[in-house]
Amino acid sequence: SGTDETPGVITMKLGDLVVVFNATPDRQSQRLTEPGAGAYRLHPVQAAGADRVVRTATYTKSTGTFEVPGRTVAVFTR
Repeated sequence: SGTDETPGVITMKLGDLVVVFNATPDRQSQRLTEPGAGAYRLHPVQAAGADRVVRTATYTKSTGTFEVPGRTVAVFTR
């Protein structure tokens, strides 16, 4: 929360999962500032699913940044 947050985007860390809810029409980036956050990848169920849009969601380890398409919920796992 706060002034640096992106309106319309919620990011939650739940154990080994990170869930990004992007209710905006545009692709959004969210950065996890937790030290030693580790490597994440799109959850295998979404990565192998029929939704081509969610499959474009990405995580960049070097910056700790999750990118999620507009109007998409993406689940990432370690």
